[in-house]
Amino acid sequence: MGVFGELYTFERCTFVYGDYSYIEEACIIPCPSDCKLSEWSNWSRCSKSCGSGVKVRSKWLREKPYNGGRPCPKLDHVNQVYEVVPCHSDCSQYIWVTEPWSVCKVTFVNMRDNCGEGVQTRKVRCMQNTADGPSDHVEDYLCDPEEMPLGSRECKLPCPEDCVISEWGPWTRCTLPCNQSSFRQRSADPIRQPADEGRACPNAVEKEPCNLNKNCFHYDYNVTDWSTCQLSEKAVCGNGMKTRMLDCVRSDGKSVNLKYCEEDAQCGEGTRTRNISCVVSDGSADDFSKVVDEEFCTDIEPIIDGIKKMVLEETCTQPCPGDCYLKDWSSWSLCQLTCVNGEDLGFGGIQVRSRAVIIQELENQHLCPEQMLETKSCDGGCLVVRQPDADRSCNPPCSQPYSYCSETRTCSCEEGYTEVMSSNGTLEQCTLIPVVVMPTVEDKRGDVKTSRAVHPTQPSSNPAGRGRTWFLQPFGPDGRLKTWVYGVAAGAFVLLIFIVSMIYLACKKPKKPQRRQNNRLKPLTLAYDGDADM
Repeated sequence: MGVFGELYTFERCTFVYGDYSYIEEACIIPCPSDCKLSEWSNWSRCSKSCGSGVKVRSKWLREKPYNGGRPCPKLDHVNQVYEVVPCHSDCSQYIWVTEPWSVCKVTFVNMRDNCGEGVQTRKVRCMQNTADGPSDHVEDYLCDPEEMPLGSRECKLPCPEDCVISEWGPWTRCTLPCNQSSFRQRSADPIRQPADEGRACPNAVEKEPCNLNKNCFHYDYNVTDWSTCQLSEKAVCGNGMKTRMLDCVRSDGKSVNLKYCEEDAQCGEGTRTRNISCVVSDGSADDFSKVVDEEFCTDIEPIIDGIKKMVLEETCTQPCPGDCYLKDWSSWSLCQLTCVNGEDLGFGGIQVRSRAVIIQELENQHLCPEQMLETKSCDGGCLVVRQPDADRSCNPPCSQPYSYCSETRTCSCEEGYTEVMSSNGTLEQCTLIPVVVMPTVEDKRGDVKTSRAVHPTQPSSNPAGRGRTWFLQPFGPDGRLKTWVYGVAAGAFVLLIFIVSMIYLACKKPKKPQRRQNNRLKPLTLAYDGDADM
């Protein structure tokens, strides 16, 4: 019996058959073991008690993979994997509930009348809200701390001769958009009028300006971030689903109940309307139509844009942030016909219009509708083919020497001349272009280059085959320098730099060589002391 490590035990057997024998020994190939994770934990509480938040659950590592098993998903530093999804908490599920104010406890007492200024208190609790009203008392952090009502306030116990007014009513809502030119107000009602010597009643109406993000807010829909990819219950990889939610956000960045965005909605489905009025006009372009009584239009058939069916109200959609949407239909295209040389081939005409897709976020592209196209048949004629001009002339006429009127009806110069243009774009004169004659191999003076000006219309004095002529035209037809001129200038500049560098290196004094140290070895002197062993 043999032992392999501490895990496996094998049997070895020897078999003999006639003239040969062989040995058998048991063996094992370990099976792969996949990564093993725990079951998902319970979902955490939503991170926000009002509006959109996130909730989390996790798995932790139970056994690492080995022998080529399926690997683990990406784990954090404590060997856990998380799944985060958006959640939405109803802003009205937890509410603040107040008890009535206590009796005003006077601190500055008028001993004669037992009246004056004091303090009132009340209890404020966070309660779970249900369809039947507040039910259970819960922790205060579940309610919005910014909306917590006051638990104490100053009060006044009126003296017998003073005016008495009711509690202030709620503030009115500020009109949108928020600006300091608009105000909100609240009011109170007098309960008892003052006596002759008593304190008069204050103003029964209080006003204050509407300040953005203080007492006045705008509300807009917002789309939350995508959640992590959610797989099926037992899967660790593969196809899944991501989610996100629609949230209502106040102008100061706070998530609030969706009802505020519904009241102040800037996107989503809605209704648009229009009215029909009877107007009088004299038909001129400068006349502004004036609305008159409908009785003047009783004998007129109502038609709008050639359509008799009057639609005064229809549904509409305003896209929300992140949504894909289709734009309105474009106008019908011109009637497209198949024409050859101005002749219709008889296949009929067609008009097209479309609705374009607007993609606000590329990650939503797979959810977007496809572009819509509509076609309809039409009758039309082929476009008239433009005939060539019978008379071609330039205005002003080309009176400069060696100039002519081009096909574009502009003055140009003949070959061998370049245009000199004026500031207003007209031709001033045609300037002769210098000519460089490059001799060929047969020319005995092949190493000599001559530069001279010749008239391009006169015959060349060079015999055939003796040389070739190029016209150097530094200016283009628009009067600007050509590209090769800049190239020649750049080359000349580089050559100049090279020559200056070579002159500098040639004139630079060489450094004197350093003296070498005298490292010659001193002669070795041997002394003999008469020892016989030497």
